[in-house]
Amino acid sequence: MPETQGKKCPTCHEDIGEVGHLCVPVNKKDEKCDWCGALITNHRHLCCGKVKELAYICNSCGRTAVSAEHLCKPEKIK
Repeated sequence: MPETQGKKCPTCHEDIGEVGHLCVPVNKKDEKCDWCGALITNHRHLCCGKVKELAYICNSCGRTAVSAEHLCKPEKIK
């Protein structure tokens, strides 16, 4: 069982799934950015390519993401 399963996020107080979200990202060994190919050392990594693809904002903490599932209260950016 992943260590985040059944835990609450200290920022938004939502349940944290096994992949986490931007408040509490889950680190994966040797993960590379799909946009720029760099090794991700900070899971809040935002390269130029990823910034161009941002489509959601969190109504709880204000973070942005490419996919809604990475945010606790996502809303589509218009």
